[in-house]
Amino acid sequence: IRLLHVHAPSSPGDDRDTIRCDLQVVDLASERCPPFAALTYVWGTKAAGTNFITCGASTLAIMQNCHSALEHLRKKLGEFTIWVDAICINQDDEGEKMMQIPLMGDIYSNAKTVYVWLG
Repeated sequence: IRLLHVHAPSSPGDDRDTIRCDLQVVDLASERCPPFAALTYVWGTKAAGTNFITCGASTLAIMQNCHSALEHLRKKLGEFTIWVDAICINQDDEGEKMMQIPLMGDIYSNAKTVYVWLG
């Protein structure tokens, strides 16, 4: 699976800067799998708006509700590692989605914490 490592704000106390993160591939069944949280949230609609995060050298578009959840978690936690379905599963790759979606129960079960974001 992929995990999203969200970096703390670049300036202490500055929660308004761009969310910067990296994706890492891990083996969920391995003892070396790092501790991570998982996020469940209401995806919303494109009409609700799109926001952007910087992931490695790329800019990713994410739904407003996902962005809001990551902003709030970053404000509370600083730096953290999390699994977010809309980011960690390539939504444009049907084959990948068919392989990853059945793993969601294991992903949530192995997460140290599961955050529920209602917006």
